Amino acid sequence: MATALLVVDMQNYVTDRMNQGVETFPLNATDNMRDILEIFRNSMRPVIHIRHHSTEEGSLLHHSSPFSQPVTGFEEKHGEPVFVKNTSSAFSSTGLLTYLKKHQISTCIVIGAVAGFCVTSTVRAGADAGLNMTVIQDAVISFALNGGEPGAKTILDITLALLAADFASVITTEELRERLSGK
Repeated sequence: MATALLVVDMQNYVTDRMNQGVETFPLNATDNMRDILEIFRNSMRPVIHIRHHSTEEGSLLHHSSPFSQPVTGFEEKHGEPVFVKNTSSAFSSTGLLTYLKKHQISTCIVIGAVAGFCVTSTVRAGADAGLNMTVIQDAVISFALNGGEPGAKTILDITLALLAADFASVITTEELRERLSGK
């Protein structure tokens, strides 16, 4: 069975929040995501993009909004499927699970945004469906909640601890590099 990279919701609303000064953690997450994406592409491993589109006119994530478009460098390349969701989980409103089964993909490496919302929903649903889920702890973005509390690091730490307790392996970008290189 194969391993695929799931790139969750790397859309312009993420960089917009960062540019507005919303507390973000970890600060190197986007760079790590780019590195992982390059590793998967260079080794011809499957890359799957997940995008969130709201059905509400005027929403930042409505398909007509520039904030719903992929972050530069995270656009799909030829042959990389894109699943558009309108829920927090990439599994509940898309054909993602059917695609994974059809392509005999049993392990998903998850990177993207936002850790406490769509990333955790996607990982839990994937685990519930019997998939092996791995979250790259320094390649998922966490934001502080409105008002700043709890902070971005606290949210990420709690989210990853809960996922590691029963739903996923949680590793670093460096640990992923080592696994993929067979070290």
